[in-house]
Amino acid sequence: MKDKLKTIWANVTPRQKRNLVLLAMATVVLAFSLAGYLFKTRDGGTVLGKSAQKKKEITLDAGLLEKSAYLEGRKEIARTEEKLSLLQKELDEIKEEKAKAVHAGSKQPLPAVPKPPDPSKAISYPVPPLPPPPVSSADPSKVGQASKPAAETTGDIELVSNPQAQKQDQKAAEVKKNEKGDSVYLPPSFMEATLLSGLDAPTVESAKGNPVPVLLRIKDLAILPNKVKADLKGCFVIAEGQGNLADERAHLRLVNLSCLSRKGQAVIDQKIKGFVVDSDGKIGLRGTVVSKMGSAIARSVLAGFFGGVGDALRSATMTSSISALGTTQTVDPGQIAQAGLGSGLAQGAHELQKFYLELAKQSMPVIEVGATRNITLVVSEGVDLEIKEKPGGKKQK
Repeated sequence: MKDKLKTIWANVTPRQKRNLVLLAMATVVLAFSLAGYLFKTRDGGTVLGKSAQKKKEITLDAGLLEKSAYLEGRKEIARTEEKLSLLQKELDEIKEEKAKAVHAGSKQPLPAVPKPPDPSKAISYPVPPLPPPPVSSADPSKVGQASKPAAETTGDIELVSNPQAQKQDQKAAEVKKNEKGDSVYLPPSFMEATLLSGLDAPTVESAKGNPVPVLLRIKDLAILPNKVKADLKGCFVIAEGQGNLADERAHLRLVNLSCLSRKGQAVIDQKIKGFVVDSDGKIGLRGTVVSKMGSAIARSVLAGFFGGVGDALRSATMTSSISALGTTQTVDPGQIAQAGLGSGLAQGAHELQKFYLELAKQSMPVIEVGATRNITLVVSEGVDLEIKEKPGGKKQK
């Protein structure tokens, strides 16, 4: 039988072998599961009976939930009634204290009424006469009548206004407005101008605090935004400039604008902000760099050479000796004249060298710009041009 099974197993394909193995394993697992279930059912019969017995003993009342909700509601109502009783008690105590306070206040004696003074014993003083009322020149019909200022009440504060003071303030404001005159707003714009005065713009850093002033004259209408033009032809502009070696240009910034009407009755004198553009369209005016410090530097070098010669003559007449006390220098008695000549020459040459160096610092390069050049003024910030009226003249708009 065993050999026959082996022969049958050998003739089975691998796939069939795998299926048989899986079937056998499933059969074994199913058998073990069934055995365990039967064993558990047999042993746990008494336990199930006992639990069923216990379940039969525990019974729930059908109205248990309603009774529990009812009891909880009663407890909540009782707590609310207790709080209300406490509040009512506190309210009664407050009323009693208030009634006691009112009763105690009514029993206090009233203050004694002072007796009026005896008119027979009263001392009479002479009444001084009233001063006459002020006389107003504006309205002679109200002479002798005291004018009271109008009172205006705002909340709990009473404001008293004086009509005369208000009129004076109005007149002062009108006078100030007339003195101020009209004004015209000049927005950022540009205009053609002529450089009337040339300049030598310094290029040193100290020139920023002391720029060179120049005079410009506007020769055409000012071009405003949106193709609007303003008539500033003939006005003068004051500008200040300084040089820059990096681009070899003199940069000008606008300072003041001055205009006068044709009849000389109105004046504009206003500070403005802006810059100057050259004919090539670049900021700043082209110029020629002029340097005059070459000769001063050459003289300073020559003075330094003579100073070195003097030091050499002085050193040649001195003998140095080293000892425990340090280094000492002595002058040869036979060469005293040579030592004095060398020391004087060195000291004089050094002082002359300092002088020429200071002169060279004052002769730093400048950028030379000629006059009568056509340029463009650019107003970079809008400004109100105040029109001032001269005394006895009329405004011209």
